[in-house]
Amino acid sequence: MNPFTKFAILNANYPAGAGRLDKFYRSNGLVAHECILDLRAFKSVTAEDVAKRLMDYSFHAPTLSWPVAGTLMVVRWN
Repeated sequence: MNPFTKFAILNANYPAGAGRLDKFYRSNGLVAHECILDLRAFKSVTAEDVAKRLMDYSFHAPTLSWPVAGTLMVVRWN
């Protein structure tokens, strides 16, 4: 495993560690280098709205509605 891959996995696991996001996010204790944000509970804001707003601020839009409709998959790039 190259250093960049190790760094990406470490960055993805940081929010999942020590119960930082337990009330917002389910985890089996291990995560990969991506995170799926489930926005389906928000009725007035859609995943498309969030992706478009990120592009307004010059961020690359995350993967939209894959693997689950109404979600954003955010990948940590180094």
